[in-house]
Amino acid sequence: MLPTLKESDIVFFKKYTKNKSLLNVGQIVIFHHPFKNIRLIKRIKNVSKNSIEVLGDNIEYSEDSNKLGLINKEKVIGIVTSKIFNVKS
Repeated sequence: MLPTLKESDIVFFKKYTKNKSLLNVGQIVIFHHPFKNIRLIKRIKNVSKNSIEVLGDNIEYSEDSNKLGLINKEKVIGIVTSKIFNVKS
């Protein structure tokens, strides 16, 4: 499957606040990488009490829960609400 978002796309998100925001399967979230000082954007595959399982839309090339394991909800920054396609010249 092709990625929903491309590197040059601009996204809008609502801030995630634990115990005040709901995380649901299928949502796209922004979170801190568990081992590197970078942020990732992935789709939620499963949700448990304290963690989420994330999956990239382009499974073959994605760095997601298949490689990272479960993501602690404390690492979630926000939930993507919309996107703008940024066409590079």
